[in-house]
Amino acid sequence: MTTPTPAPLDLTPIRATVRRALQEHPRPPRNSEVRQTTAELRGHLQRMVREAQRRADRIERGTEAWIRWSALIMRAEDDLYRVGEAGTHAAATRMNDLGRTCRRLADCLDEW
Repeated sequence: MTTPTPAPLDLTPIRATVRRALQEHPRPPRNSEVRQTTAELRGHLQRMVREAQRRADRIERGTEAWIRWSALIMRAEDDLYRVGEAGTHAAATRMNDLGRTCRRLADCLDEW
């Protein structure tokens, strides 16, 4: 029995969410906007980590490329599962951190 091939990862909506997360605001974004954007970033990041892991699994272990991909995946997982602090400012900072991590991982997946 073969495993189904996952659908290709579409980076366009991911990049749109990242832009929204990292855009400059004249005043802090609304809590509801931060929660929604953070949830979207987390979903994108989970899918990208799975794809990055699939790609890293095809690289010979211990090589420089494998080490770079493994470090990138671990950083993304750390950001993904880190528990955020309470408060509006902390939530907005967390959203920005996730946005930067998503952007970096999307760039690396796009270059592959």
